[in-house]
Amino acid sequence: MEVRVRRATRRADVVRGWTFAANPTPSKSIEGVWKVTKVVSPDGVVNMHPQPSGVIFSRGYFGIIRDTAGGPRPQAPRPIDPAKPTDAEQLALYQEWAQFGASGGTYEVKGDTLITRADVAKMVGGVGLVEEAIIKFDGDKLTTQPKSDQPIAGRQTTYTRLR
Repeated sequence: MEVRVRRATRRADVVRGWTFAANPTPSKSIEGVWKVTKVVSPDGVVNMHPQPSGVIFSRGYFGIIRDTAGGPRPQAPRPIDPAKPTDAEQLALYQEWAQFGASGGTYEVKGDTLITRADVAKMVGGVGLVEEAIIKFDGDKLTTQPKSDQPIAGRQTTYTRLR
């Protein structure tokens, strides 16, 4: 993918088709582009090689896309009749799609707490969801842990800044 930047704008870098301003983001700022690099489940299982993900925080808005499967997701075969998929075809599509999450909306940081409000989500039940997590920075790493009264409390997710 070729990206052209006008001379009147600041120098820009291109990473995997995304364009970013060349000035660096402060290490203690949540603003930027992140990927999940480690997940510790509530029962203590550590995943040091999570599936691909992308999280963008920018000017009070966020977007997150995550593959939450433990390994590569199986690709479902194309239904013979897409208007009337069989039970087996529906199950295969569900298994491909179930371990994929996406949401976007607004966020704010208050002290060491990240508060997100989803305006859109893959799952209808996620729309309008407000979540709070404790955040901690360590260089280009960001660790989040949902508060004890939140869904998936006890899970700890580490993100690495891409930009």
